[in-house]
Amino acid sequence: MQDKKYIFSESEFDSILERTKKTLQVSSDKELGEALGISSNALSNRRKSKSVPWDHIFRIASSEKVNIGWLITGIGPIYEQELQDLMTGGGADADYTEVPLYNIEASAGHGSLFDHELISSYLKFRNDWLTREGLHPKDLVAIRVSGDSMNGTLANGDTVLIDRSRKRPDGVFAIRIGDALRIKRLQKMADGSLRVSSDNEIYQPEIIHPENMAQVDIVGQCYWRGGRVF
Repeated sequence: MQDKKYIFSESEFDSILERTKKTLQVSSDKELGEALGISSNALSNRRKSKSVPWDHIFRIASSEKVNIGWLITGIGPIYEQELQDLMTGGGADADYTEVPLYNIEASAGHGSLFDHELISSYLKFRNDWLTREGLHPKDLVAIRVSGDSMNGTLANGDTVLIDRSRKRPDGVFAIRIGDALRIKRLQKMADGSLRVSSDNEIYQPEIIHPENMAQVDIVGQCYWRGGRVF
C-alpha cells in the first residue's frame, strides 16, 4: 500500500509530530522514527517536505486508541473512548448538552441555513468537555461533510461540530458562497484577500478579493470531527 501524503505548513506538521510523540511517550525524532518504523533519514526528509506519514499515524492512533481527529488537528478529546462517550452520550443526561445535527448537503439554498425543520438528530457532548474547550452550547451546530475536497483532514460523511462564534481565519471553516455551503481551509492574506483552499491537493485554491468579500459568509470554525478511521 502506497503511503498517502498531504502537505501541511511547518507549524502544523511539527504539531502533529509533537502529539504523536506525546502519544508514544517519546521525546526525540530518533525515538519517534524508531517507534514508527521509519529511518532517521526518512523522517528528516518528511520534516523537510512537511509530508505526514499517514499510514504510520493511523496505525498508532488505532493501536493506542487515540482519537485520530485530535492527533491531526489537536482539537477534541485525546482518547477514542472519550470520543465515543461524546458521540453516544454515555452517562447521566444532566452531564450532557444536545447539539443539533442538521441535514445540510453541499447546496444550502436561500434563507436560513439552520432551520429547525432541517434537524435530523442530536449529538450529546459532555458539559465538562465543552467547558474545558471554552465552547458555549448556543453557538454550536453539527453537520456532515460532503465530498472529498478536505481528504486528509475530513472525509466524506464525517460529522463536524461548528462553533459559530469563531469566524476569524486562519483554520478550517464552514463557509457559504452564494448558495453553496463548503468546508474549506481559510487564510487571511496581507492585502485583505481570503485564500480558500482544500486539503486534497487535486483541488486548486481560490482567492476571494476584498471587493468580493460580501459574497462570503463565514458560518463558523470546524472545531471537532467524528467519523470512521480508514
